[in-house]
Amino acid sequence: MKMLFYFASSLVIISACNSGVKNIFIKKSAREKYEDKVENLYPAEGKSWKNAGALALVNNLMIPAPYSETGSLYGDSADAVSFRFPVSAGQIIQVNLVKLNSTFTAYTELWEVSIDGSPRLVAAADTLSGRIEHPSLQAAEYIVRMQPELKSRGDYKLSILLSPLLGSPIQQGVKNNIGSVWGDTRDAGARSHEGIDIFTKKGAYVVAVTDGTVRQVSDGGIGGKVVWLSPADYNFSVYYAHLDTQLVQSGQRVKKGDVLGTVGNTGNARFTPAHLHFGVYTGYGAVDPLAFVQDVKEPRDVIAPKRLNQRYKMSAKTKLFHSPDKKNPLLLNEQINFKTQSFSGLFYRVILENGLRGFIAESDITNKMTL
Repeated sequence: MKMLFYFASSLVIISACNSGVKNIFIKKSAREKYEDKVENLYPAEGKSWKNAGALALVNNLMIPAPYSETGSLYGDSADAVSFRFPVSAGQIIQVNLVKLNSTFTAYTELWEVSIDGSPRLVAAADTLSGRIEHPSLQAAEYIVRMQPELKSRGDYKLSILLSPLLGSPIQQGVKNNIGSVWGDTRDAGARSHEGIDIFTKKGAYVVAVTDGTVRQVSDGGIGGKVVWLSPADYNFSVYYAHLDTQLVQSGQRVKKGDVLGTVGNTGNARFTPAHLHFGVYTGYGAVDPLAFVQDVKEPRDVIAPKRLNQRYKMSAKTKLFHSPDKKNPLLLNEQINFKTQSFSGLFYRVILENGLRGFIAESDITNKMTL
């Protein structure tokens, strides 16, 4: 009888371990642990903090990436904010929250917007470093959410940068220019260009854009002399065409920057100036390779101006924008007070008394509006 009881108990335990019960062993994030803590210690404030974070994730501010702002955090519900921006396939997203004058704690996360519009958490910064780095292998929109702990105050600089996933396919220091891009017509409109053409001097070295393995070296067809490279860390292939010489063999492992061959005009490029046709192919076919290799200019450094963290009365001429530009102002039914929270370029990020957020041009705020 004891044996039967032991066997039945074991089945119950195994069944529990194979069901949803096992989720209790999943490690919680630092933010989730903090949410539990504040809700237990300060139920009302903790609930308000959690709700503010959830609301910020839905009510995003639209920004162009790269983006940089300088501001101050006061550890209240108004500080929860999220920024939404588009990213091209082949770009690396770099988020960095730098604490300027204190040791406050803030939670910074990166979310990807799914096809159905719902956000999916893809990365969270360590609360000490404040850094996130995430590669985007497909074009998508992303959201950065930032929120300090309750009563956690301090000045900060937030930057959201983009960089190419791959290096340049032309050896560093060699002058070149992109003369034809993705989608340009070919053969009198019969087909579209599935890559970019990088024009440079004949014989210039073509190099590996990342660590990987040479998948194929061949000669013939419209590409002429070609090299296919399979990156070590990513599930796509890189294509080099119209080469003059091929200096690697199939199966050869290479490091980023290693020479693969030289620029030429073989294949159907024999009557054109020397250039490299560069392409990226996934399991779904060719994708635009430009963002994979093109550098992105960083925003200028932002210094906090005098009007930061001050309250103002909106004038009749003051316009509120959903993004830091002067396109499509938000319509307001009344003139309302607002507070400046951060500064980016020529715009202040503000929050209105009714909770609405947006950007106001620095030139639209005057001393007469000060409360």
